[in-house]
Amino acid sequence: MGDCKKFIADFPVDSAEFFTAITYATTELYISMHVLDLENMTAFPIKTNEFIDKFMKNADTLQESITNIMVNLACPESVSTIKNFTILSTLSERMKNANVISEIFHGKIHGWSKAMFVRVGDDKPLRRVLYVVENVNAQMTKLEQEKELLEQNRKQQNMINALMNGYASVVGVDFVTEKVEFFRTSDRIKSALGFMKEPPPFKILVEKLINTVVHEEDRKSIREVADESYIKEYLPVGNSLSKIFHNEVGQYVEMKIVRTGEETTVFGFTDKNNEITEINDKIYRDSLTQVMNRKYFDDKLSSRNSQAVVMADIDFFKDVNDNYGHQCGDAALAAVASILNSSVRNLDRVVRYGGDEFLISFKGITHEVLRNRLEQMRARAEKIKLQDYPDVKLTMSFGGTFGDGIVSDMLSFADKALYVSKKKRNCVTLVPFEEKI
Repeated sequence: MGDCKKFIADFPVDSAEFFTAITYATTELYISMHVLDLENMTAFPIKTNEFIDKFMKNADTLQESITNIMVNLACPESVSTIKNFTILSTLSERMKNANVISEIFHGKIHGWSKAMFVRVGDDKPLRRVLYVVENVNAQMTKLEQEKELLEQNRKQQNMINALMNGYASVVGVDFVTEKVEFFRTSDRIKSALGFMKEPPPFKILVEKLINTVVHEEDRKSIREVADESYIKEYLPVGNSLSKIFHNEVGQYVEMKIVRTGEETTVFGFTDKNNEITEINDKIYRDSLTQVMNRKYFDDKLSSRNSQAVVMADIDFFKDVNDNYGHQCGDAALAAVASILNSSVRNLDRVVRYGGDEFLISFKGITHEVLRNRLEQMRARAEKIKLQDYPDVKLTMSFGGTFGDGIVSDMLSFADKALYVSKKKRNCVTLVPFEEKI
């Protein structure tokens, strides 16, 4: 479509943009390069290929050839934009105050590409331009990756900020380096870790926290969900899971795990004792005696580990109801439950098992301490004075088993021990777990 050498020779040597463009034309970044003569509406190829030559030769006009090239190079979603960009009749106006104008589009073959018009010389009005199509896929891919990384970082920071707003301790971990970062640390966590200049590697940190902060009954379940392999398998990036556990003194704590990235996770810890206790009270607390109810035993306690299980009931309770009425019986139940509940620790549990029968589960207690504790309860029950029923005298019988087992397994042993006590009344009978009476 013209003598390129003659066309180039018409320009002075100091046309910087032109000769810079010619130099770069030999690089792989450029898909094509043509000098356009806007006066004669002709084009001179500097770098081209068979695909582009086909449309240049088959077109009747320069505008048609440029348009055909770009329509066939561009993906459908970019066609409209790139057609508008290559309208030659408006080029002079668009380049009135610019030496270069460009438009990035998505190409069918080369991916991300950039079309450019470069002013050649200082001609006014515009007479000659360099039309270049450049492969910018690598740059755009990098930009997209950087944008994606920035978006990931933004989302991660939002997740961390959300935890910071509601959790007393927030800990981040990078699974690749095992590096740990404390965004916020409660006094309890600080105390558990002791004095440390820097946080230990993640696995060491988790084990130390589990062994010092988590109650022994919940350590296994917390260890499972806090494991790197578990998190990567069951928790997609951007998702979270929450786990309620008891701390070392039996209070409720929530652990929230947020998968912030492929290799990064944030852990949040906060006290939930008041909130969960309030909910549990509505579901699991006996309204009359204010100790836990049978549903609590069935749902929660029966499957837990214990070192002692005790059954206790009020002696001759039927006579109390028959002779003094059910209001007196209710007062007796409430008074007895108060004694039982005030005689145990936070880790122990008192349950109204049914009627006047109570179940007590003890954690970490020896045979000797257990017997002394039950004898104290029995003695206190003897001293109960019901305000509106001064003539009523109460006593209690206790039967228990000690050892190490699941509460539901130990229950039958405690029940048989209570049967022995009921024959004598107002006494304590204890048997070792798994030993027949």
